[in-house]
Amino acid sequence: MLELFKHSLIFLYMNKIYILLIFILISFSGFGQVRKVYFDEKDRVTTDSTQAASYGIYGYLSGEKLWAFKKYDSEGCMMTTGAFSDSSLQIPEGKFVYYDWVDPNEGFRQLEVYTKGKERYVTMSGNFVQGKQHGQWISYYVDGSVKNVVNYEEGLLNGPFKSFDRDGDLVETGQFLAGKRNGKWVTDGGLKVTTYKDDQVLSVEKKTKRQLREEQQQKPKL
Repeated sequence: MLELFKHSLIFLYMNKIYILLIFILISFSGFGQVRKVYFDEKDRVTTDSTQAASYGIYGYLSGEKLWAFKKYDSEGCMMTTGAFSDSSLQIPEGKFVYYDWVDPNEGFRQLEVYTKGKERYVTMSGNFVQGKQHGQWISYYVDGSVKNVVNYEEGLLNGPFKSFDRDGDLVETGQFLAGKRNGKWVTDGGLKVTTYKDDQVLSVEKKTKRQLREEQQQKPKL
């Protein structure tokens, strides 16, 4: 009886994956070609499906001259959406969105989101231009609030950086120039100011909460 039960579970699981794959293929039915690719545990392409930790479905968008791409884990849950300009999936192009599981063991807010029926969430999103990250990239907390905001130019961090805590308060700001920290970086809610030049620390200034409060009071109101 136990063996029969095990075989029934396996059948139901495989049937679920098969039905899911059908829905995925239907969603790509408007494309000229639909292909499937497997990835191993190190996220490398593999031709051996038994070694696959995840897989992708992609199809050609003739009007946009792009290969639309969706990546799933072994259970068929969305991991990544995006597009590539080549069929070998080496040159990402346009907006990419990354997803992950909600882990109810990581804190009250995670648990709260999980108990509301949400099992997955967007962890990060941003754009690629000719295979390189470009423009603003945003990472998120499990409840959808913004975690970090960074800017890229041709694959290098370039421009303002902002980091927020789970309450939405700004905890770190700074500036990147060609992939390196430059200028003043404010951390610890404004209590610490570190000045960089090409990633090298030039000076560190620490303030008390009283000094910070007085500085904020002296700032002109907009």
